[in-house]
Amino acid sequence: MNSERTFDRYSATAQFFHWMSALLVAIAWTLGQTRDDFARGEPRRLVDFAHVSSGQIILTLLLLRLIWRLVSPPPPKQLTSAGVWGVRAANLAQTLLYILLLAAPAAGVITLFAEGKPLPLFGLATVPSPWIKDKALEHTAKEIHEWLANGLILIALLHAGAALTHHFRLKDDTLRRMLPRWIG
Repeated sequence: MNSERTFDRYSATAQFFHWMSALLVAIAWTLGQTRDDFARGEPRRLVDFAHVSSGQIILTLLLLRLIWRLVSPPPPKQLTSAGVWGVRAANLAQTLLYILLLAAPAAGVITLFAEGKPLPLFGLATVPSPWIKDKALEHTAKEIHEWLANGLILIALLHAGAALTHHFRLKDDTLRRMLPRWIG
């Protein structure tokens, strides 16, 4: 591949939203998976706080990311050796990622409210639950939250695998477009 060749990159802002979201999703999912391994009391409260705060930041980044896409549209997708179906698969995965980035935290908030707990806003304030405690809704919302979070991780891993396949097997610029200039 000619290193002098130019290609359209995502902006530094879009890259920040992408990689920060990826990091926070990994953190939130890991905390959710390991929550019960922490002792009851303060250790578990801290894990819960970090998990909920990560979800709130993910939602905030999603909102900012969508606004940024309107203000600064991403570079056009490149038709690579993956062909038209590869572009369609990438579009579907990206759409699913956006939907899950919204739906998983939303289901988490519903779970908290169904437990009768307030939503802590980064330790600065709380949003009281609009409902009284509802065990059936709590159970259902928690199950949905877990399914959505696991789906998000699965699609994110497929997305990462596809990017790595483009980079190492197809040897195109798909991955480099989302990397800072100093890396690629």
